[in-house]
Amino acid sequence: MNSKLANITIIGLLALITAFGPVFALAANSDTADSSQIQFAAVTVNGRTLSGPNSSAQRLNGRILVPVAAIAQALGDVVTMSSASRSVSVRRSNGVVAELNARVGQVRENGSAILSVANASEINFPPNTYEFMLPIEIAASLFEVSIRYESDKNIVTITRGIPASSANQTKNARGIADIQQIDYEYNLNRYSSTAAHSLVLLGAGRLADGRFSFSSNASSSSRGISVQNATFNLQRPNGQHITAGDMGTGGTLQFMAANIRGLSVSTPVGDLTVTGFGGRTYSGVVLPFTNEFSGEYFGIRKLARYDTNIFGAFVTGRSDVFGQNSRKVTFSGGAMRFSSANRNGTFGTGNVSYESERIRLQSDIAYGIFDRLDNSTRRTAGAGTAVDFTGTFQLREDLAVQARYTNISRNFLSPQSGVREPLDMKAAGVTWSPAKWLSTSINASISRRPGDNTQNNKFVTAAFAITPSAAAPRFHFSHTQSSTSQIRSASFTTLNASKDFSRVRLYANATRIKNIGAALVNAQFGANFSVNDTNAIEISQGFGNRRSYNGQIDWRTSNLLKQRLSFSAGAGYSYSPASGFSPYQRLAASVKLPRQASLQVNYYNTNNGATVLVSLRGTLFRKREAQAFLDSPTSEINSFGKISGRVYQDVDQDGKFDPSVDKPQSDVKVRVDGNRYVVSDENGIYQFESITSGDHEVYLDLLSVRADLTLLSNAAERTKLRPGHTANQDFRLVRTGRISGRVWLDTNENGRFDEGEIPLADVRVVTGSGRDTLTDADGSFTIADLPPGEHVFLLDEKTLPEKMVSAQKPLAVQAFAGRETSEINLAVINIPAEVKKFPAKQP
Repeated sequence: MNSKLANITIIGLLALITAFGPVFALAANSDTADSSQIQFAAVTVNGRTLSGPNSSAQRLNGRILVPVAAIAQALGDVVTMSSASRSVSVRRSNGVVAELNARVGQVRENGSAILSVANASEINFPPNTYEFMLPIEIAASLFEVSIRYESDKNIVTITRGIPASSANQTKNARGIADIQQIDYEYNLNRYSSTAAHSLVLLGAGRLADGRFSFSSNASSSSRGISVQNATFNLQRPNGQHITAGDMGTGGTLQFMAANIRGLSVSTPVGDLTVTGFGGRTYSGVVLPFTNEFSGEYFGIRKLARYDTNIFGAFVTGRSDVFGQNSRKVTFSGGAMRFSSANRNGTFGTGNVSYESERIRLQSDIAYGIFDRLDNSTRRTAGAGTAVDFTGTFQLREDLAVQARYTNISRNFLSPQSGVREPLDMKAAGVTWSPAKWLSTSINASISRRPGDNTQNNKFVTAAFAITPSAAAPRFHFSHTQSSTSQIRSASFTTLNASKDFSRVRLYANATRIKNIGAALVNAQFGANFSVNDTNAIEISQGFGNRRSYNGQIDWRTSNLLKQRLSFSAGAGYSYSPASGFSPYQRLAASVKLPRQASLQVNYYNTNNGATVLVSLRGTLFRKREAQAFLDSPTSEINSFGKISGRVYQDVDQDGKFDPSVDKPQSDVKVRVDGNRYVVSDENGIYQFESITSGDHEVYLDLLSVRADLTLLSNAAERTKLRPGHTANQDFRLVRTGRISGRVWLDTNENGRFDEGEIPLADVRVVTGSGRDTLTDADGSFTIADLPPGEHVFLLDEKTLPEKMVSAQKPLAVQAFAGRETSEINLAVINIPAEVKKFPAKQP
């Protein structure tokens, strides 16, 4: 039994020696070391506490040792140790290689020396890398990290870059809908004794899983209040698009184009998009008015505005041909039915468009059955067709040709008359720019209304522009010759010229109009003077034939009242023998108001009376993060979350906010992902809304923090935000501490700065937390803004004079909140002269 007990005891001792070899080795080199001095501390790396064997820090004889292999694994670095060469190499996760050579006492980074240390011979290199321990001042340089020992918690904190956040996340309560933003625009137009008002509202928000927007336009006049346009749009993540109210139909199908009041729904089906719509539209035509009993014709009357039922559906798609994304073909096809008292129709239509680098082609074709009632009370019916071909050809970089051919049969109808009714048209144009300063164009068109021989319009326009450098004059000329059913021959000619100087711009305009009667010619000459950066004056004088004249003078100023007010005033006149002399005055002002609002007022006064135009626009309601919500794809709006927290001074340093003790910090900027920021309120609370889910970096803008405060928590936190959740992240601040001392040559090596001893200037003092400074001419140094806790100080020996070394091991110094720790003495001694001893000769 005694033999077995002895064996067990030997094995246990060997295990202890293996486990604590580094500690015993350092203790053996100390005259006062014993086992009672060994203390253990937890290690956190970027917010994560290390666990497992060989993962704790050890405090021995005032020095703190950290486990190298465990730290490297947590940081993603690779460690290689050699006991034979007494060296250790660390390949950091960014590819940088740092190496400690204990024989020469240097840490090198990519071959360059970054730190020199004394007493490197005391470092023990065990056979197993997992047992290797280093003092924190050397580990900080080797791993390029900040290391701080918190004595009150007995924790060694190691940080590199931005650590991961352990912020708590709570589920957000969300209703069926919310409004992000509502904008408005109010307009008042008062002319003489009449006035008209209009109010436009624009808004956006979330409805269920989609994003909606709405707009409305209401007007008021002597005839009452009317809502002219109101539209509601909803976009869903699955690609569906729903529109209700006043809208346009047709999309890429021009023959289905109409303004309706109703409902439209679009949904993707595979690679296609299917759209259906229905509602009512206004035909815009008049009907004969007859007595229904006698049949006597009384004239014509206009129908109710929305007098036509309409519904339809179409499908659109797109495909690539002749290579990926080099050329695109878009196609659409659909059918529509409309009916009213005066016109009915059912037709189908299709569209194909092709686009390449130099060619753009589009073709539309439609066929249907129609009937209508004309002004003679006669109803006609029949089949109708419509075709339209448009092409743009970029023949060369400076030469382009456009052409269009439209043919509408007599019976083809659209739901609306007027501008919506298609016309027969043949058009062509050429644009040529032979030089950068010269461009020319010519366009010609012929159009007529099907079945109406009186509607036959012809236009030809030729133009050229000369735009040389800014110092040379510029010219623009255009001439249009036209022939219509009302005016057989008409023309319109313009000529503009201008010349810019340093503060003056001269210009001249001339026009000639010829339609019915003699041609009207007018020429105007003017100048714009920039008095300074905010004031300008413009003067012009015009001359016309038949002894007509006009002139004006305007003054404009801007950036008044801290760039909130712009103002202009002017006066002018016109004279002709027929109407006599007519003066006018004009005033205009634009004011920037709070809440992103602006007010614009225009006043005109002529012989016919005064006119006042007032426009007020701004925001009624807007959430702080509305812009991010509106700019995000629809598929992401339901993945939004929030990030919130508190910024406070942790007076008792207990890691939690106590309103009776701790102090909230207001007006501190908190940023997310480097661009967006919010400011903490009087309670220290900040909140980001509408943040997309995923990884985010949240950090304080340290320039907005009081100079006497520093962070106890990390300056930046990385959090992985879950959809529909709020991540709660607090930032703890404490009063900073200061540590000061002196570096000198301790000639008598008594550890005190005595009279006659020399202070050393420009010596680099380094802390294990990554701070450093240089001594001044008196050898004094001060490192401020240190967080409370224990900081290790050492001298970078490569900055010492030749043949000098540090007299002591790295020194652990406690920094206290709001206090200065002084009289830290870091002595330097001369390297003792080496005495060589020779063996005595044998007799």
